[in-house]
Amino acid sequence: MADPVELAPDYYLSNFRALVDFVVARYENLLSAGERGFYSRFCALATDSQRLYVRLLSRKGVPSLAGALFRQRKLAYAEISDLSAAVEELLASGLLQRNPSLALEEILPLFTKSELLISSPEPLPKSLKRPAVEQALFAQDAAPIQHSLMKDEPLLAVQAAEHFETFKLLFFGNLNQDLTDYVLRDLGLFRYENYPLEREQLPFRNRAQIEQHLCYYDCVTEAEFALTADANAINALVMRLPVGIDGDSTLHRRLDRLRLTLARQLERFEALTEADQLYRQCSRPPARERRARIAVTTGDAALGLTLCAEILANPHNEAESEFAQNFGFRTAKKAGCSENWPAPPRHKPPTETVALPPTGERVEMLAADYLAPSSSGDQCFYVENTLFNAVLGLAIWDIMFAPIPGAFFNPFQVAPSDFRTPDFYPQRRAVFERRLTELEGGNLGIWVWRHFREKQGIANPLIAWEALPESLLALALERIPTQHWLALFRRLLGDISQHRNGLPDLILFPAQGSYELVEVKGPGDRLQQNQQRWLAYFARHRIPHRVLHVEWTALNGIAQP
Repeated sequence: MADPVELAPDYYLSNFRALVDFVVARYENLLSAGERGFYSRFCALATDSQRLYVRLLSRKGVPSLAGALFRQRKLAYAEISDLSAAVEELLASGLLQRNPSLALEEILPLFTKSELLISSPEPLPKSLKRPAVEQALFAQDAAPIQHSLMKDEPLLAVQAAEHFETFKLLFFGNLNQDLTDYVLRDLGLFRYENYPLEREQLPFRNRAQIEQHLCYYDCVTEAEFALTADANAINALVMRLPVGIDGDSTLHRRLDRLRLTLARQLERFEALTEADQLYRQCSRPPARERRARIAVTTGDAALGLTLCAEILANPHNEAESEFAQNFGFRTAKKAGCSENWPAPPRHKPPTETVALPPTGERVEMLAADYLAPSSSGDQCFYVENTLFNAVLGLAIWDIMFAPIPGAFFNPFQVAPSDFRTPDFYPQRRAVFERRLTELEGGNLGIWVWRHFREKQGIANPLIAWEALPESLLALALERIPTQHWLALFRRLLGDISQHRNGLPDLILFPAQGSYELVEVKGPGDRLQQNQQRWLAYFARHRIPHRVLHVEWTALNGIAQP
């Protein structure tokens, strides 16, 4: 086991500097005057002042209109030698503000219940819960309470945090990540692929694009309130959504996701007309599905069937197509026109039921022992979603990490930004097709083993290295025909976000050759939809498969649960 990594006491400052330096080096021409000034002011600070500012900027603080609030007397950092001097320099630079004008409700969360009781001009019972104490203080004159709390107690408000939000957006491509990614790298928990990050490949191209992304995240924050309020609040928020930027598929995906969430809540508020209008603005599932359901709910079965037919003519994915088949058939049957609507196909996979004694071990492991007893020479591995995803990841590693425009924002990505989206394959269609053609010619092992040796341990969302022993990989490449690999790859690439899950639990390698995929179901367990889709796909491509239902044997005449 490797020795634990010890980080420098001010590791966070090194990481912060690396982030802001990265952004300025690549995006300085897109930064506002305020953002460039923020960077210059920070760089001019003494090291202790930089440490304190990054510490406060990274902490939650108490929110206020003046900025995140902290009590100066409560601050203590071993690596900052003169905290008072650091505070004074930050105040002089404008990156901190001391004792800003604050409302009483902004100040109270900074203090303990005991401190609040002492601050009250009117005696309050100590037995009161904190909310009751705060309500009692709100009912009194605020001025003496504030004076009592803030007497000899400097409050500090962090300034310019909004500028750092822009830096984070430009670095991470979102506002959900933070400097933790650096820490994971420094601790050795993640190793990242080394891909180029040149200016011409960067995702953000102009200031309007940045502003729209920032506006989107403001709307996400507002949505937390709107979704619990009413239809009017949601409709008002919809009017403030950014319109999107041509060519920025990331922003369009995010806006679609937010619109879908807002529209679904409008449905729950029974604002069906507004929900339908919002779904019309969405280009991704399940927008058409929801519109079809709304149409049928409001009595327009013909429109519902028309939408189902549109989906079937051009489905975004298998789940959407499956919905249209099932919902369309049920709707047509109720409307008395089912003769024009075919019943959805059903695949019944080969199924075996066995009775096994419960031992406390996972049912998949018991099934593996049943399928390949030690004396048989057969081999059975628990692979679930690891094996086929990993082989695909190895076969296309260089394509996945190719520096196409907009794919990579920073050095800490385990995959391109569009990896889990419907754009992943179309953006690289030509090169993927060339690779699949090459693999068809018998070169799968060449690419897989090259990347298995060269990239061992580097983060890749398709590969769980600890679940890919070399012996299993070698056996799988030897036994599984190339055409089966290609069929699996094509389905995975077609909708990688959905199809990377639901693969069978076990792979069986009989002693005499070939292989078989086995989905194991314990007592009371049923096939999930994504598993059923995979099994139907196996049948169409003649990939050997079956479902193994396990029941518990009875002991002493008593059926096991």
